[in-house]
Amino acid sequence: MKRPAETSDEFLNLMVDWQSVETETIGYTKKEIPKTGNPLTRTILQALKLEAEKHCLIQQMIVESVKKQAVNLSPEELTVLSNHLNRQMAVEEKNLSTAEQALEKSELFISRYLLSYLISDLKHQNELFRELDDELKSASIPTSATSKIFDS
Repeated sequence: MKRPAETSDEFLNLMVDWQSVETETIGYTKKEIPKTGNPLTRTILQALKLEAEKHCLIQQMIVESVKKQAVNLSPEELTVLSNHLNRQMAVEEKNLSTAEQALEKSELFISRYLLSYLISDLKHQNELFRELDDELKSASIPTSATSKIFDS
């Protein structure tokens, strides 16, 4: 049986290298945030930090799923995850509508830019969640007699 590419040293080294760049971004932004009094600069730096932290969290899960324990989803866990995703997509649809209404009423460049950024982010996030939910629903989940390893 062919081993997945993720188990290769090359793949794991790429993940570690990427994680170190994100960790550097976190450290940089933590150091720079207190130095600025400008609310826009502070907000952008905080957003960059949060984004890098999110990336590190996901990267670490990928590495651990290869090195320590493969991702397992029982049919029940799949249902719970799907419910969480569907709830979040509904919330983000409502937020998207609100953000679009706010954008229509805004006039200032910074407000319009930041609202446009948030709208783009909401749309992209919802697209990713919908894609994951669809993939999970169409994937075959091994029975309890097998490994229960979910591999999309």
